[in-house]
Amino acid sequence: MGEQGEQHAPDLTGGWAHGPYAAPTGPATWTPPLVQRRPRRSRGPWLVVAALVVVLLVGAGLFLFRGDPLTLGGRYVTEPEAVLADADDVLAGYVEDRHGAASDDSRCWFELADAEGHEVTDTLLCGPVLFVDGDPERSWLRFPLTAAPDGGDVRLSVEPLPADPEPERLADPALLHRPDGGTPPDGSGGLEVPAPPQAEPGWSATGPFPDVTWTPPAGPSRLSGPAAAVAVTGLAQPDRVGSGDDARRAADGERLVAVRYAITAGEGTSSAPPALSYQVSGADPVPVGPALVAPGSTVEAVLSVPEDAEQADLVVDDAGVQQRLSLLTGAPGTGNLQVLARTNRTAEVNAAPQLVGTLSAPDRVAAQFPFTVTVTRATLAWWAGPGGAKQPADPGRAFLVVDVALAIPDTPPGAVPIEYLSLLLPDGTVLRAADLADDPAFVLPAFDVPADFTAGMLLFGGVATFPDGAVADFGGGRLDVPIGIPAG
Repeated sequence: MGEQGEQHAPDLTGGWAHGPYAAPTGPATWTPPLVQRRPRRSRGPWLVVAALVVVLLVGAGLFLFRGDPLTLGGRYVTEPEAVLADADDVLAGYVEDRHGAASDDSRCWFELADAEGHEVTDTLLCGPVLFVDGDPERSWLRFPLTAAPDGGDVRLSVEPLPADPEPERLADPALLHRPDGGTPPDGSGGLEVPAPPQAEPGWSATGPFPDVTWTPPAGPSRLSGPAAAVAVTGLAQPDRVGSGDDARRAADGERLVAVRYAITAGEGTSSAPPALSYQVSGADPVPVGPALVAPGSTVEAVLSVPEDAEQADLVVDDAGVQQRLSLLTGAPGTGNLQVLARTNRTAEVNAAPQLVGTLSAPDRVAAQFPFTVTVTRATLAWWAGPGGAKQPADPGRAFLVVDVALAIPDTPPGAVPIEYLSLLLPDGTVLRAADLADDPAFVLPAFDVPADFTAGMLLFGGVATFPDGAVADFGGGRLDVPIGIPAG
């Protein structure tokens, strides 16, 4: 025994038998029976078939996804429905801008290159539509398309204007195609050619207007001013003017008034061009373009005026002188310088009659002499005297200026004192001569006559004193010299 508290390791060998043990043996070896192996099949053809099926299914899916596959240049058109929707809007706006007519069935269509294919052309056919003065047999417009790449496809956009503003015939309806399956209407779809649009109240336009039939004014229709003369040569009140998109008819409650007038040189007292305008019943004037106001030009114009308008004038402002011609009748305004409207204003008299008179002077013996009175011409004028500073008191009157001289044998001719001169009018009125000269050394005899003066008798006789104090007395003798100026 050991000492108290001492412990020993347990005996682990007791009660157990220990080796050596025999080596273990594994399971018995198993040999499978002999079996003949099958040959391995090739997978190649099946894989090819499967791939083709997948491709076809994908292609069919893409076909169904695209809806109606249209192509341009061999590439698929992206969203063809959207292209036509945009084109329909463009067509509607274009027709409205041109005051045309369209129906509920008017729209745009792709044009197929082949009725059995999917390839389209690079234009859309849009219609039917008709415009003013159009032809119902021609009611289709062709709008160009612009193509842009979109991946492997192509995206189309429509141009805002057709290739030709004049509609064309629809050659082959079978070539028109819309993805929604619609078909174009027959012919012009029952459309009628639209009437011209109504003009705005007070509208005016400058021609020429070849479709207007002009009527000459019934009476005088001319005025003349310092720089220009204007004559109305034609009047009309047409139902419409212009053709096609430019055609217009009167607004409700109005009528169209057309005028044609010629501009020529005036009196030559001003080089500044006049200002022309149209004025209706006191409304604001409508100016005529300055480029039209030139000698030698002919202007055609049309205005929309109220149906009950009693006054419509062509107004000419020329170097401070305002004159008018009626757009309704061509008649000159009452305030016009009437004598200037005349083209005949001069009489070539060329008369030289003689009258015996007694000539006396201080410190000289009185003696009788044959006096020769030479009347060369007589002229109607508005501006007379030095610098044209003298005018008659009324626009309806004129000065008849007489070129007259007096001579005795062996002396040069001289001025005739106005006391010798008077003018007898056809109605018996006798007018005394006036001297328009400012210088007392000169005499410019003239008579204030009606602007439409055509005939009168120049009377010479009586007694008068010359500037040098000499006196010529013709007693009861008198010379009568006729003066005639054609009317107009």
